Amino acid sequence: MTNIEHMREQIVKTVMELDEMGLLQLAEDTEMNLKENEGIFNCIICENEFGECDEAPCIKEYCSRFLKWCAKEYVSEKKKIVYET
Repeated sequence: MTNIEHMREQIVKTVMELDEMGLLQLAEDTEMNLKENEGIFNCIICENEFGECDEAPCIKEYCSRFLKWCAKEYVSEKKKIVYET
C-alpha cells in the first residue's frame, strides 16, 4: 500500500464515521455543496424539496430541512427523468 492509498483509506474511514451534521459541515467546508453534485445537499435541492426560504440565509430552516432530507430514500436524478417522461 502506498502512502496515498493509506491516506484515502483514512479519509474514507473518517467520512464514514461522521453524523449528518458533520457530513453537512464537511460538504460546506470543502465547498462540495456549491458544485451542485448530485446527492449533495445544497440550496437548489432544499428549494426543490421544501420550497423557498423566508430568510436569507435560511440558517434556522436549513438544518432541519437537511435532517428531513437525509431520512428520505435516495433517487437518482437520472432515474427521476426516466420516470417522468
